[in-house]
Amino acid sequence: MATKDIQNEIDEEMQEADIIAKLMAADPDNVPTMVIPLARLGIPVTLKALTGKQVSRTRDRHTQTIKTKNGPVDKLDSEAFGIALIAASSVKPNWNDAKLLEKFKASSANEVIKRLLLAGEIQLLSDAVLEVSGYNLSLDDVKN
Repeated sequence: MATKDIQNEIDEEMQEADIIAKLMAADPDNVPTMVIPLARLGIPVTLKALTGKQVSRTRDRHTQTIKTKNGPVDKLDSEAFGIALIAASSVKPNWNDAKLLEKFKASSANEVIKRLLLAGEIQLLSDAVLEVSGYNLSLDDVKN
């Protein structure tokens, strides 16, 4: 894929000054995207990569601390987390579009996603968000 082609072009012997120059020229808004077709709805969903900070904040918002006999335990609401990842990452469609909000009697993109998509579609898209954001890379992927 394109990512592997770019990785094969990286000069492992690059000097520190050249690395710093590349980092200084990097555009943090230029992030990878991924298109996932949803066959049931007949639409493509374009997702952009999220930063680690964005994913962490989303995870924190959807984690509750529950008191148990053995002490407090953090519990992630994985459905709400997945929906929030999709909403934050979606380039197309605009889940906050006024027509969608009205049709589904929703007040947010998260509610539209929850009402429109099936559980498996939510899982597919949230997994894709994490993948395009680099969470599913193994060391072998990076080396190749």
